[in-house]
Amino acid sequence: MLTHTPWEQVSALRHGFLGAEESAGGSWEEVVARAGVPLPILTPRQVHGTQVLRAADGRPRADGLSTGRAGSLVGVVTADCMPVLLVDRQRHIAAAVHAGWRGAAAGVLEEAVAHLVAESGGAAADLEAVVGPAVGGCCYEVGPQVVEAFRARTGALTAEAWRAVGSRHALDLRRAASCLLRAAGVTSVAVLGPCTVCGPGYHSYRRDGAGAGRQLSFVGWA
Repeated sequence: MLTHTPWEQVSALRHGFLGAEESAGGSWEEVVARAGVPLPILTPRQVHGTQVLRAADGRPRADGLSTGRAGSLVGVVTADCMPVLLVDRQRHIAAAVHAGWRGAAAGVLEEAVAHLVAESGGAAADLEAVVGPAVGGCCYEVGPQVVEAFRARTGALTAEAWRAVGSRHALDLRRAASCLLRAAGVTSVAVLGPCTVCGPGYHSYRRDGAGAGRQLSFVGWA
């Protein structure tokens, strides 16, 4: 299943959200070949942290990779966490970011924006962001530790993403991400796809447990 982002009309940009089983070695070559993607995709070893790095050989421990090199694609894998793709069309630089609640609360999205600005010499306002399929507020009730993790760093910035459910809260993680990205200076933020838990055709760790597959989300320049 390959669903293109709103950048579909930009022929130089390879991008998408792809759902399939991830191999034990973390290799997606067969999957992306079947989907018609002609380039290898570099992915990090995701750790639910905030580090965003320039793509190089190997699989570094990080939660985001960037590329400004022609013929290079970067991606992240998710199964309820958010895949966030960022691009500066003018300067031909892009990043793929993995953001669960821990990473979002700790600042991985703001780190990705700062990283791309530093790498390109551009501005946050030049970036476009797409937040891909992830768990929605319809299916994501969380405890007070999650609420406090966001409030401790960002105050009431993500208040619109929360809804009280008895003694717990429902979190619309992608709305929270939109708030954080806009506060970091990104003016173009789109949310793509349904909730991965209750939406059809997506892998969900929350729904299926350890046997769940993964979505691959990728971006880069042909």
